[in-house]
Amino acid sequence: MADPSSSPPTTPDKPLDPAFYTWSTFFSILTNTASPNDRTQYFKVKDQINEEADCKRCDKDKAWLFAYSPIIRFLTHQISLLGPEDGSASITPANVRCRRCDVKQSGGFSPEHGILVCANHLRNRGHLEDTLAHEMVHAYDHLRFKLDPYDLRHAACMEIRARVCETEGDVECDGETRV
Repeated sequence: MADPSSSPPTTPDKPLDPAFYTWSTFFSILTNTASPNDRTQYFKVKDQINEEADCKRCDKDKAWLFAYSPIIRFLTHQISLLGPEDGSASITPANVRCRRCDVKQSGGFSPEHGILVCANHLRNRGHLEDTLAHEMVHAYDHLRFKLDPYDLRHAACMEIRARVCETEGDVECDGETRV
């Protein structure tokens, strides 16, 4: 019988070897031999390992989009026109937060907290731009129309408008609703 004190500890506190997860688990996923639980755990660990790099890339891309993206600049301007003179309702890079998320979504909007972008689910700057535009349309709708997100009719209208404005890239989506 092996001496238990000589075996390496397998506590949750021990950092995982990134190379192990990168190669063995990745190839088992590619060959479809990984269980759904192993697959989920692999992506969760990869998200934790890449969290800092993902958030830095997201913050860098976010700053670029606020400076140069026509749709983001347009929506920023339109939202600032709706808020009070002090700019407290404006959407700026400061109230768009890039974080690691455990849920399968690219972002979200909260009137109390601003916009959350799930950095670990973004594919590229274009995906960030689409996500940011989508969430900014929600912010605009919240300020302009005082929609209740818990009313299913309002929620459906908000999602349709946000999706149309995001996918069309239509900067003319200026709050005119045609229902």
